[in-house]
Amino acid sequence: MLLADILQLAEREGILDRMQRLSPFSFEQFCRALQLELGYALAKGNRQRMICLLVDLLSECGWLRREEGVWRWDRENRRAISETGGAAVSAEKSPEAAVDGQYLFFRDCLESVPAYLRGGGPSMQFDEKSAVAWEGFLACAEFRTCRSLLLELMGIENHPSFRLLDLCHGPGWGLEEVISRFPAIRITALDFTEAFSRKARERAARAQACTRRMGYPVAPIDWMGPDLWKGFGDPFPFPDGSFEAVFFSCGDPYVPHGRRGMVYGEIGRVLAPEGILGILTRCRPDADARHVASFWLRISALAHDFAESVCEGWEGFSDARENIRLFSDVGFQGGVAHLGTMSSLESSLWVLKKSRCDD
Repeated sequence: MLLADILQLAEREGILDRMQRLSPFSFEQFCRALQLELGYALAKGNRQRMICLLVDLLSECGWLRREEGVWRWDRENRRAISETGGAAVSAEKSPEAAVDGQYLFFRDCLESVPAYLRGGGPSMQFDEKSAVAWEGFLACAEFRTCRSLLLELMGIENHPSFRLLDLCHGPGWGLEEVISRFPAIRITALDFTEAFSRKARERAARAQACTRRMGYPVAPIDWMGPDLWKGFGDPFPFPDGSFEAVFFSCGDPYVPHGRRGMVYGEIGRVLAPEGILGILTRCRPDADARHVASFWLRISALAHDFAESVCEGWEGFSDARENIRLFSDVGFQGGVAHLGTMSSLESSLWVLKKSRCDD
């Protein structure tokens, strides 16, 4: 459904028409045409990257093909694009879409894409105004399932001496899952914004009350906000080796590319030796389909990346190979022995172990 919505947008904007008219074209030629003819401000921020994602998306679908350094429009699929683009089902007509917070969030994002590509500001920010949209988005079934599986893979031990950092806790969906599974552990909840604080605290309190009614002891949560941590690039306000685990859900694409080494180095610093880092994200589809192999997961990752690009601070999904190099460089190794790799679910879940100090 999101793919169809993106195709409709590209058709309405005249992007598909220009692809056909310019074919064959280089990416630079295509960007110049969009700037001159549609008024796109592609020199600003991540807007040129969005056009690259759109080209990659059409290539994955077979409607563009790359030959000798240029892109060619596949005329045989011209009718297929029209039919697919016109088949988008609105949320009002689809009961599933009407209650899917992820789709509704992406639909709102896509509405702002034309203005954003022409230099407008981000449509979603980490503030009170956008809090409701983020709440529904992060509550979707996909993220719930992935958070649950990630926590299972991390091997968290449910005892009072186990310390976990929920990094960028947001509305508290991850906190709720952690408390429900591991009520005895010591949790620190950290975020760079207070926009989600009330909802997160309410959600955590309900989960704790539920576990108390079941007869389990519950440890108090240590809440920390922007008064102590301003966001990625600032050191974490914790001593070395403060935690046995760090849970990092859906925040990786907002880490600035130039600060990734510093941020993951800081995560490693606050982890105890052999501490576990769990990351929920996606990875940008790789050319040889080694790390992201499934067709629909590749399509989904590109469509997601394109839509969320209008959100404040979005840097996009990283390449899996780059992640592996980065994590190794800052002292992590694969943390799931029976998988034998650093990631699972086609690079959506990463479970990493901090190397011993003497390694």
